[in-house]
Amino acid sequence: MSNSQRRYLGIKHNVLPELDLIDLQQDSYQEFLDQGIKEALEQVNAGKGIEDYTGKNWLLKFGQHRLGEPKRTPAEAKEKNLSYDIPLYVEATLVNKKTGERRTQDVFLGDLPKMTPVGTFIINGIERGIVTQLVRAPGVSFAGEKHQATGEVYYSAELRPLRGSWIEFIVGRRNLLSVKIDRRRKMSATVLLRALGIESDQEILDLYQDIIGQDEYSLLQNTLEKDTVHTKEEALIEIYEKLRPGEPATVETAREYFKTHFFDERRFNLGLVGRYKINRRLKISVDEQHTVLDKQDIVATIRYLIELQNGRGKVDDIDHLSNRRVRCVGELVKDTAFRIGLIRLERSIREKMSLTKTDSSLTPAALVNARPLIATVSQFFRRNRLSAILDQTNPLAEVDNLRRLSVLGSGGVTRERASFSMRDINASQYSRICPVRSPEGQNIGLVTYLALYSRVNKYGFLEAPYYRVVEEKNKMKVTDEIVYMAADEEEEYKITHAGVNVDAQGYISQDWVPFRFQNQFVEGPVNQVQFIDVVSRQVVGTSASLIPFLANDEANRALMGSHMQCQAVPLVKAEAPVVGTGMEEAVSSAMNRTIYALHSGEVIYVDGQRLEIKLNKSDLKQAQKMHASAQIENV
Repeated sequence: MSNSQRRYLGIKHNVLPELDLIDLQQDSYQEFLDQGIKEALEQVNAGKGIEDYTGKNWLLKFGQHRLGEPKRTPAEAKEKNLSYDIPLYVEATLVNKKTGERRTQDVFLGDLPKMTPVGTFIINGIERGIVTQLVRAPGVSFAGEKHQATGEVYYSAELRPLRGSWIEFIVGRRNLLSVKIDRRRKMSATVLLRALGIESDQEILDLYQDIIGQDEYSLLQNTLEKDTVHTKEEALIEIYEKLRPGEPATVETAREYFKTHFFDERRFNLGLVGRYKINRRLKISVDEQHTVLDKQDIVATIRYLIELQNGRGKVDDIDHLSNRRVRCVGELVKDTAFRIGLIRLERSIREKMSLTKTDSSLTPAALVNARPLIATVSQFFRRNRLSAILDQTNPLAEVDNLRRLSVLGSGGVTRERASFSMRDINASQYSRICPVRSPEGQNIGLVTYLALYSRVNKYGFLEAPYYRVVEEKNKMKVTDEIVYMAADEEEEYKITHAGVNVDAQGYISQDWVPFRFQNQFVEGPVNQVQFIDVVSRQVVGTSASLIPFLANDEANRALMGSHMQCQAVPLVKAEAPVVGTGMEEAVSSAMNRTIYALHSGEVIYVDGQRLEIKLNKSDLKQAQKMHASAQIENV
């Protein structure tokens, strides 16, 4: 067998970001098993635990969870048409409030599918992959709309949580600030400020005294004049009547309604990402663990809206990747299946508690029936639009299946409602989403693929890698320091592409270079450059990176080529291409379709079905340990 090295015609890079094509799936699901389950149980506990409807008889609290071992290996699950899963147990404590008796035992909460080492799941013997979803990020966004009659641009702000009611602020034609909650009837924006405890007109004016003098439209004064509400109690009743018309409103019910609507984590939750986005956009510093509504959020949103109407500030592009985030497999399972299952389980526990007298003996296991949870998790993996049967035409098709991004599915948009701007390529997708590959039918632009080196940060935003460029001896030098940046951070820097001339010492030899800045493609002197692309291929995804001389192809021919590679049938006798791109090894090995020895040793037997390796003594224990946890088979 010849072992000749492939000749590489491009620029050799000593330091490159790690290329792991499926770690996005693995890391996300592992985080769900480690943290997500715990968080969901804490939400159901809500601090004190699950009580019966009267709150006087029973209390059940979930404690630590543990995961059992899988009953079978992935190969056995496929062969016998079974699921590859692990049991979930939770420590539950039941307290009889009348007698003070406590009982603690481990209860079974169902089997959770276990991810295979290649990022897939085996459900009833069929291998499935969960498609990552791209959705609007929670937070605050500003937009402007031209009025047809007057020709004036009127601005609006939208505060959108991860879960709960939307709050929309609008500048009206008569220069009034109004607010809508959940697209219901309009009311003065100052009503919301008064409900939050800023009652008098003077207090409201004092909050905005620095911008009132610069406000040509007198938005705040006009709104206060028009406002018929003057106290906090009146404001609460006004909000209650707008949101629940026809129901009798008392101050107490209105206060309770307002509190649960915006200050209860189960009803209104910005999430860590929403809090981060609001803090960053409005330049406020609320604690990032505070994920419910805060007084500062409303005050700062109205301030920015007044400034925007007076020509200061900028509106948001909702298709920019700083306003769209990724929901990976772990978050999807937690929010669309596990959390819903736990809420149904909580309801059934409450009903059983209410039907059981305190003098009868009751155990946690008798109260907890895992069926609702098992049903929602099972339905997610079998029926959800984002759970796809793995496309196993060839190794590339498998990898691409796991690197797919979709805006469809629950919590996303429908195909009919998707606008052209959403399907279009946005400048912020550079090095984050592949510009070449997308379906050619009605899903064009709605289903896309991750670029090679892009990764997801803790808030769910896509990040791209760049080398830092520094000035040295009056020249610009490319360092080996790799910096990952999200789309909104990247806008503040001047970044050139990897095709510029760099000499052997790492200095950029051109005086005038193209670069990206503020989402625009411009040119300028080399001493302005702050970062440079890591490698030319970072712009495209796995499939397009296998096409040699891709830069010379017309875009829609390259798109067809990237599709056809995923439809190619593997050969019985595989051959390396004469002209390649260097990505062939990474793609073929990502899903373990090429055989690598995980431990050092000596190959003692090979045929078409079997390969035996005699391991070194130092590696034997580690191999047996991996075999025990079903990471590898047949040790």
